[in-house]
Amino acid sequence: MELIYILTYDCNFRCKYCDVNKHDNSISREVIDQSLSFLEKSNFPVGKIKFFGGEPLLQKENIQYIVREFPAKIERNFYITTNSTLIDDDFMSFARNNNITLTFSLDGDGKATGENRNTKNWNDLSEIIIGNTRKYGDFIRVNQVITSKNARDFFANFKFIYDLWVRKFNFLPEYYSEWTREWLINLKKWFDQILDFYKDWNRFELINLENYSDISFFNLWLVIDTDGTIYWTNLILSSRFEKYKKKLKIWDVFAWITTDLQDKKISENYTNRIWSMVEKEYTGKVLQSVKYIDLILSNFCNKFEHLWNTKD
Repeated sequence: MELIYILTYDCNFRCKYCDVNKHDNSISREVIDQSLSFLEKSNFPVGKIKFFGGEPLLQKENIQYIVREFPAKIERNFYITTNSTLIDDDFMSFARNNNITLTFSLDGDGKATGENRNTKNWNDLSEIIIGNTRKYGDFIRVNQVITSKNARDFFANFKFIYDLWVRKFNFLPEYYSEWTREWLINLKKWFDQILDFYKDWNRFELINLENYSDISFFNLWLVIDTDGTIYWTNLILSSRFEKYKKKLKIWDVFAWITTDLQDKKISENYTNRIWSMVEKEYTGKVLQSVKYIDLILSNFCNKFEHLWNTKD
């Protein structure tokens, strides 16, 4: 089971493909302390602890506090996904010393990444992101988002990031938007280019292999919201699904949980509840696109895994 802390809904970016309901709402120290006490008393088999936002590094002090105070009985594997503009050497040192895996969001060069950012002073920010990626490339992972705005240059964007000495990639085609048949066919071709690049002894890791979800793009994880409410999905981050929060709530950190989250029937019922909400919110064409994107990405992952397992 994986655990997500939603630290804040605030962000210093306004990326077009990000559906997080961004506003000035962050976790308090009271909620953090109560959550740590809650986890100390529980017996959840937590394998990973992930810090989400918004931009989680707006909450650096709370990240450091949680890492220092996290219950010792739980395996300590921490993960942060960040736009990297707030990274500095002190925090990188803290991350290295505390087994924190960092993922930077970068879609390609400054132009490619900027096409999906609604952000002032983008030229200055892109230099910071690219500079940080180059500086820490051997330590971090990169999320490369593929959208209709940058898909045509997918391989060139990948190669640009690879040349920054990044060797751990998570490819994220834009889910829950309508892709034409032509673009889906091209998406497969672009992934085939990545495979050919790998076959030519250009080595890198595919982080997609670590992730699996019954609901495309949304994960069935234990989620602690900024107010201490507990959910079983990060779907609640989306502005589109905020109205379903009451229906998706399973508990909160201020009470003892009685639901057996490892009960298969309970997880199936919860998954079905999410699917019914997804089907209400998106058109049939969009959901059909999701299925095709998932199929293309899954086939790519399977082929890559086979190559990985048979490499010399």
